Amino acid sequence: MAEYVVLLIGDTEHWWTGANEEEKAAAMAAHGTFTDQLAERGHTITGGAELHRAGRARTIAPHATSATDGPWAESAEQVGGYYVIESSDLDDLLECCTILAATGDAVEGRECVDQEEVESA
Repeated sequence: MAEYVVLLIGDTEHWWTGANEEEKAAAMAAHGTFTDQLAERGHTITGGAELHRAGRARTIAPHATSATDGPWAESAEQVGGYYVIESSDLDDLLECCTILAATGDAVEGRECVDQEEVESA
């Protein structure tokens, strides 16, 4: 099985703070449906988290020696959370991710580098 990170990318800074309770409940229900689908289809969530808004980020620019407040890039789209998932079927995993994309976030799936393979190469 490979390990993947599923990144949730959107205008989380403004959407979540401006969403009403019904919209927030629908988004949370979509995450519940997503996790149920993963389990039913043989994928395993091994980690993940909702991230604080980008305004709370601390950034170290390339070649800098200290951190500054705020995100690296000024952008409406920021990473708002992630899941770490073990799966043997990336195509099926991404099909499950369409549940999250339906909430309005972009979803990016990336395979994690297997450190054992790197060390043995």
